[in-house]
Amino acid sequence: MNDFLKIAFRFIGLLFVQIFVMDQINFLGFINPMIYVLFIFLYPFENNRLAFLLISFGYGLIMDTFQDTGGAHAAACVTLTFFRPYLLKLVYGESYLMKNIKVLTTSLDRIFLFLVIGIFLHHLVFYGLVIFNASQIWEWLKMTFAVGTASVILGMVLLLIIKPKRS
Repeated sequence: MNDFLKIAFRFIGLLFVQIFVMDQINFLGFINPMIYVLFIFLYPFENNRLAFLLISFGYGLIMDTFQDTGGAHAAACVTLTFFRPYLLKLVYGESYLMKNIKVLTTSLDRIFLFLVIGIFLHHLVFYGLVIFNASQIWEWLKMTFAVGTASVILGMVLLLIIKPKRS
């Protein structure tokens, strides 16, 4: 039951922070960091994959409801959730295959790499669907890079705050 409460707290907490804090930030007139995706990064590895895909879809739909983005968050969240095992295998290698890792207990360079690849994948899909115009490819890439960079920075700060200290 403890894991369920931890997952539920992250789900609700990150949504509230995203909706009521991050969505109010308008750095340089267009950058609103997306830290809600940390939920997908921190979701336990051993849980049911289909349930995780459905949870991610619902999570994205909630964001779509608040931001009026017509399913772009849901699609990006499901894409990130689908590719997450491949990203974990790429970043953590044998440790992931043996299922003996937890993201928060690994080294900062691995967490950073995992976060960078995952956030940029999410943002490429998200802004590709929001902009969806080949003539605005530079806008798509600018938004992906700028918001992705801000999301990685704030995501790392949050993860450093909640990362357990080694004794």
